[in-house]
Formats: sequence, C-alpha cells, structure tokens
Amino acid sequence: MNNKPLHAFSLFCLAGLFLPASGAAQCKDQLCRNLQNILDAAVTDFREYRANRIAVPDVSVAGAKVPCQMTAWANNVPMLICYVQIPYQGAQGWYAGALESLRILEPAWQFKIDSPAADHFLDAGPPDCAVPGTEGPYLGHCPLHLQATKQNDGTAKVYLWISSFSSPYLVNRPPGPPKKTAPAPVVGGCDDLCQSLKRAFEARASAFEDLRTVKTSGAVSDATIKLAGAAQCAVNRTSKSRSNEAGTQYLCYWTETSASDADRRFRDLVSRLQVLVPSTWAIRQEDQSEELTGIKVTAWLATAPGAKQEVAVYLSSQSVGLHILSWN
Repeated sequence: MNNKPLHAFSLFCLAGLFLPASGAAQCKDQLCRNLQNILDAAVTDFREYRANRIAVPDVSVAGAKVPCQMTAWANNVPMLICYVQIPYQGAQGWYAGALESLRILEPAWQFKIDSPAADHFLDAGPPDCAVPGTEGPYLGHCPLHLQATKQNDGTAKVYLWISSFSSPYLVNRPPGPPKKTAPAPVVGGCDDLCQSLKRAFEARASAFEDLRTVKTSGAVSDATIKLAGAAQCAVNRTSKSRSNEAGTQYLCYWTETSASDADRRFRDLVSRLQVLVPSTWAIRQEDQSEELTGIKVTAWLATAPGAKQEVAVYLSSQSVGLHILSWN
C-alpha cells in the first residue's frame, strides 16, 4: 500500500498547528510584520533563509537594533536566533513589544511566562507544549523562546529564538535510559550546564583567577567549575602561536563514544555560546588542521573587538574541546 498521500496529509495537518493566524492586517509596526515573516518561514523549515534566497529579517525597534541569524540545534533542527545587549529600559520596551506582537500573531498559542525580579523568560507554542531540552526540540516542544536579562552595568541581554515547525529532524523524542536521580532544577530557563558555562564565561574578566584551585602541574590548575560530562576542566597560562603575546585560558575537553555523539556535543556548546557571547563579537566557523598531526578539526570561534578575549570550540573525530581565553 502506498502511504505517501497519507504522509503528505499528516504533514499538512501538522503544519496547520503552527500556521500563524491572520494577524498581518492587525500588525501596527515593523517588529510585528518581521515576526510574521519569521513565523511564516518557520512553517517551511526556514528554507528561503537557509538558501539565502531571502534575507533574514531583524526584530529591531526604535533605538534598538536586534539582528537575527540562522543556526541549528544539536539535533539538527534549524533555529533562527536574535540577540543583542542594549540599555535596560530599551530591553523592557522591546520585550513588551515582541510579546504583544506574538499574542496578536498566535492567539491560539500558550504563553509560559516567568519574570523573576528584573528578568523575563517566555516559552510559547501550541497548548501543552513542553520546553525543549539542551539537545533541541522534538515533537510537542514549544518552538519559541523570548527573554530579557538585566546585567550589572545597567544594560540587558535580549534573545529570541524560533525553531523550525517542519524540520525532518523534528521527530518524537527517543526513550532515554531510566533516571537514577531526580533531574537538576532549571532556574529561569537555565540548567546546570548553562549556569556553569555562564560563570566560566564571565570569569574571563578576572583572567579566571576565581576559578583556580591549588596548582597541580606548574602553571596548570584544576578549575573549580567543571562542565557536565567533561573529562577535565582546567585553567592555565597560554601564548599565541608564533607570538610573544601571553594570556590565560579556561579549557574543558570531552571524549565521546562516537563521532556522532561528539558532533552533538559540539553543536550543543555552540548553540549555548551563541546566546552568551555579546552581539559585538565576531563569529565564524572554519575547518583547520592540527599543526603536528594534520588531523582535520572543525573550529567555531568568537572574538571580542580588539581580540583581547576569545572563545573557541573544537571538534575532531570523537573529541570536543572548549577554550575561553583572556589575553594580556
């Protein structure tokens, strides 16, 4: 029996759950219209954006430019992410405007809002959708996340990410092994790995002095923060290749059981760091070769203006490495 017509009909019905309501005529500003454009693109797996046939719109408002770009979750589901650091009052207005527009465009969606103190977290999608895990969304997970988090300098970081509604990688979540202990609580949408990675990233401002333990091997110290699953995390002195410039780095490495597991780890770290790094940093991904062995390495790199701070994630076969560097 040929199941293709039934399969096509099922996909059509599934997409119908996410089709934006006819809110375009109700949009009163450019932010709302751009959100409508993005939601429409999510229905078709962001194909036009990913093929560069249509430019990815921003979600800016007056006085706050909020750029967007395409990326993917660790489970390969495409995701559009928008983020920037702006003055706190502007962030409050942007969050309120985005929420109002989303309520207009998706009146049937469920909006799960958590606003502790001065921060705001929102997950939204069809009724009873669940917040996706760190590896990415599966069927039944909320496709949209919105947040604004206040910083100590009076600014706020704002984020919006929307997952594809129709990716072929969007499947039922495979059953996992029985849990031996209760899962760690998630605070404000940020799990243990998220919180540890955030603390490690922020420690670059003090050259990671707060993360040092007793020195164990010369200039190398075990780190007081170890990222989940890492074989080792440490703080050490380093220098640039073919240069006298010195610095300090926080580094962790993972050895996975397969190349596919390592690739998922690499994508997970990259997706988290894309949220953490300021929008002014330059981001690129490239293929490299180790100087001594010639082994192919995939590198994701983020560099601060002036190149005094860097983040690098490396993937080579079954190994993944994270380096957060602060140069003197």
